[in-house]
Amino acid sequence: MELKRQFTFSGTFKKFHEEDIKPIEIYNASIYCYINGTVLIEVGCEVNQHINSKVFYNSCPIYRPKNLPDDKLDILSILQLDSFEKELVQQPYEGDYEIEGKTVEGWQIQAIVRDTNFKVGNSEKVEKEQKHQIGLRDLCIDYNPDLQKEGKIQEISYGLANIEIINSFSTKISNLEAEIYFVPVATRINKNISGTLSAEMKLRNIYEDKPDSYETYSSWLTSLLSLASGNCIEQIYRIKTVRCKELHMKSEYWSGRGLRDEGREIEVIQSPQLYPFIQQCAAKLTKEIFSEEGTGLGLALSWYISTFVSTVAEVNFLLLCTVLESLNKKYSKNASKRLISKQKYKKIREKILEIISESKRDIDNETELTSYKIFEIKVRKYFEDASCNQVGSLRNSLKEMFKSYNVPYEDLFPDLEFIKVRDDIVHEGFGKIDVDVEHRKLSNLVVRVFLAILGYQGDYMESTKIEMDDKFGQNRHGLICRSFPLAISDVGKLQTPDY
Repeated sequence: MELKRQFTFSGTFKKFHEEDIKPIEIYNASIYCYINGTVLIEVGCEVNQHINSKVFYNSCPIYRPKNLPDDKLDILSILQLDSFEKELVQQPYEGDYEIEGKTVEGWQIQAIVRDTNFKVGNSEKVEKEQKHQIGLRDLCIDYNPDLQKEGKIQEISYGLANIEIINSFSTKISNLEAEIYFVPVATRINKNISGTLSAEMKLRNIYEDKPDSYETYSSWLTSLLSLASGNCIEQIYRIKTVRCKELHMKSEYWSGRGLRDEGREIEVIQSPQLYPFIQQCAAKLTKEIFSEEGTGLGLALSWYISTFVSTVAEVNFLLLCTVLESLNKKYSKNASKRLISKQKYKKIREKILEIISESKRDIDNETELTSYKIFEIKVRKYFEDASCNQVGSLRNSLKEMFKSYNVPYEDLFPDLEFIKVRDDIVHEGFGKIDVDVEHRKLSNLVVRVFLAILGYQGDYMESTKIEMDDKFGQNRHGLICRSFPLAISDVGKLQTPDY
């Protein structure tokens, strides 16, 4: 695998979650950072054996004979020691281990050891010059350890995997002065191999009160790229630049965790259209659209991206239903009108719950009381979500949402038949029909809703059924390019009753 970073490290191997009075010294070890996100430290045979012994020793509880002087321990055999009353002197250590130190350039290094399943014991065949590689995660590199870290973040660069960017481009974020830059990263690895570094995303000049603003925006943008590409876009590393007066201080972070599979969904926005897609979506990159306090698009996208890695059509179908229900809860605030005012409903609810609580006091039978408590929980839950004060079913509520965003659905589900399929899967364990076909149609519908919420205008791809005979009786599907927004008046042209 191709290297992205390599440096020489000297420091210590020690416990991370508690003070370690016996750390292991490491000299002139090599740390490798690969383009697939893997981070390794390479140590010599002797250091590796010391690490093995330390981890093994710390993993076991240690006892000693009670009230026995230390000078008597050496002259007693193990069998004699067993006859004494014992006391615990060391609890087994169950925390993580870390390495901490500096490179030859003076950079500060800290990382968590990813795997501590080390082999215990020496082998006669082991050569002293033999090298051993140990996996690392959460690698932090401070390029300016002697400088104070006060100042504002100027930019953060994120190394991305599983996204194809043909040409570099940049755009503004909503109404802020902040900017996004996307740059393709050339590597010697074939671009068709998933899970390797393929692009870099830079965010600049995001000045807000909360320190996690950069991470928030990068998460939203990564979700948008996943939606567009049909792949699980992963962050391999991030490089942060902080400016203090005339100084620029840089730090770097590698997660070192395994990347998810590339993905199995269609490329909704193909590479030539990626720039106008991101440019338009950047205008909607706000907390009112993406956050849970707002409309919750970020959560809905995370449910959608979860379908990329599953091979079970029924599971993906249910995940897509969850997407629509979560969006409906946020976006269809006016779809289900209240029967009575919120204030009146609250007063009625309080009186009913008060009666429920008072009635419980008159029950003496233990069995009856247990059943009553279950009844009480159900009643409280029923009144808490206020569903009894709303008009309309989920079907009507979803139709209202689709209508408000001009999202055509009649060509896919004229009466939202996917709700019945969902109920069959959840309550009976199967859908009674070809769920794979329904999954493709529902995925098309979900994508339309996403594009409508984001205000996208332009070409995109949908799954479509290929009308041809198959000797095995299997449905065949391909891709078709459409232009968004789809006019509701054109729904008839899109309809394919035997999709």
